[in-house]
Amino acid sequence: MEAQLSLKRLEVFRLVVEEGTVTRAAEVLMVAQPAVSGQLRALESWLGAKLFVRRGNSMVLTEAGVRADAWAKEVLASAAQVKRDVVELSSGQGGAASIASSMAVGSYLLPPILSRFQRGRPGADITLSSAQPNDALRAVETGEADFAVVSWDQRHLPETISVEVVRTEPIILCAGPGIAVPPGELTMDQALRLPFVGAPREVIYQRNLMEQLTRHSNVEPRFIIRFGHAEPMKQAAADNGWALFAPRYVVGADITAGRLRELIVPGLELSERIALLWRRDKYFSPLQNAAVEEIRRVLRSDATE
Repeated sequence: MEAQLSLKRLEVFRLVVEEGTVTRAAEVLMVAQPAVSGQLRALESWLGAKLFVRRGNSMVLTEAGVRADAWAKEVLASAAQVKRDVVELSSGQGGAASIASSMAVGSYLLPPILSRFQRGRPGADITLSSAQPNDALRAVETGEADFAVVSWDQRHLPETISVEVVRTEPIILCAGPGIAVPPGELTMDQALRLPFVGAPREVIYQRNLMEQLTRHSNVEPRFIIRFGHAEPMKQAAADNGWALFAPRYVVGADITAGRLRELIVPGLELSERIALLWRRDKYFSPLQNAAVEEIRRVLRSDATE
């Protein structure tokens, strides 16, 4: 089996695992289903074992398939790293660093840190990609990202991944200037009965928030509308006199400028934990290591834990 074709077969195999069916994998690749099935059969023939069994409309890994999946992840991650390393050496730009992050962390916390970091390294190629934490973790697993900085929820991680919580950020209650609230401090019930702007239910930040609120009160907040990014959340709150819970780093500038106002609720203490994720077997280039250390230093300097 040719090396290039072998990597292609592993990529097709991993896509079928992620999509659950040959049909969806073929749609993603924009090829005919027989082409995907042929790649799977060739890989099974090379390994000498059946990798999938059909369960309903989905394809489920066999025991051999689970082992092959772990091996494929390692091979593809190593291949991605080698390819990028060679590009770094041949380009002469001083190296590259690819960072994945969750949405708010990548929109508000990391850009100023990385911008200052890059100014001292004009030859560096630094890329920051923001997505949901699950996608950031997947990018680290596959080698597409050197490390990730994400909102953390104590999830179970693969043995190949290391995690380090580097900051605990207070989450505060704020609202648009037009919100109708009594003067002074609010009680817990008064606060939780306000009209809220929130994130989608499945977003890790929103799940963490709801778990914390449940521990404070049995009153469930009423979410008027939900957005997938903090910017439209803040805009909707400011324009309509609605409330939102947000990390202070997300809304601090808006409160200072008067676009939002902070609401004080005695006893309501909420927080977001921010963590670094990386592969245990990851070799960090000097540039990548320096980027990790700078992010760790800056985030820990403000940490509240």
